[in-house]
Amino acid sequence: MKLTVKKIPVLRVVFNKYTVLFLNGFLLACLFYCKMENDYENELFKEMADYVKDRAGTSAPSEETLVLQSLHFIHFMGQTRSGIFNKKEISALKSSIHPLSYDLMTFKGACTSYAFILSRLLNELHITTRIAQMRVNGLYGGHILVEAKMAKGWAVLDGNYDLCFRKRDGGLASFADVQGHWNSYHNQVPANYNEAYRYEGVRYTNWNKIPIVMPLLKDVFYLFLGHNRTESLSLRTMLLNKYRILFRIIIGLFLFEALAAIYIYWRKYGKPVTANSHGSFQIKNAPINGFKSKIDQA
Repeated sequence: MKLTVKKIPVLRVVFNKYTVLFLNGFLLACLFYCKMENDYENELFKEMADYVKDRAGTSAPSEETLVLQSLHFIHFMGQTRSGIFNKKEISALKSSIHPLSYDLMTFKGACTSYAFILSRLLNELHITTRIAQMRVNGLYGGHILVEAKMAKGWAVLDGNYDLCFRKRDGGLASFADVQGHWNSYHNQVPANYNEAYRYEGVRYTNWNKIPIVMPLLKDVFYLFLGHNRTESLSLRTMLLNKYRILFRIIIGLFLFEALAAIYIYWRKYGKPVTANSHGSFQIKNAPINGFKSKIDQA
């Protein structure tokens, strides 16, 4: 038996012209909203990046200067705003989406907010970053940090404590450096530091967060990128701009609905065009003969 749209109730609803028109209008409104929020968020971080450059004090600040100025700036903002919003419960649609603009206003995500905002700010300054999920008491994700890619290697940054570590040669230390010599680097932490954050280990992506899908994706990355690059890959860094991601998803849905609208119009009003024996074209099943006879009578 041949299945058609009319024989499947769900498809009859989906491809109904009123449903398609409503969904297209709704998706257009969502596209406009996501574009507006994305532009707003981009402008916020652009202004923050300009502020960091101005604070650097030179016309051509070094990479390390930009990184440290960004770290200090985000820590200052977090300490100010978390004290205001930390004990307040905000129930709204925007808080459920949890974009970076929400983190930027409230810092309710604690170390996660610090890490996400710092990472996005450094990206705005054209510095590559990755989100580091620290292992605390045997469990990953107990504390969230940022690693920035410098000319001499990665540098670990803890926005929650305004903390970075210096190696003996004066350069900034990576997570691996601190992990390998924690007893030495421990002397550099501030007085209010949580002693549970001992740099036991790190992961950059939770490959078990979505069963089946994430492990399969990890195998694909292993195949194309290799083991080391896959293990150091931070997917969270790629997903920081949520409104841009939503915008692209909605565009896909809108295109699907637009095709559905074209299909409905074609099914209802479209008439196939065929060529006759004289080489000219006519609309199939059109009442041409009757129309011609009326002309002859006139």
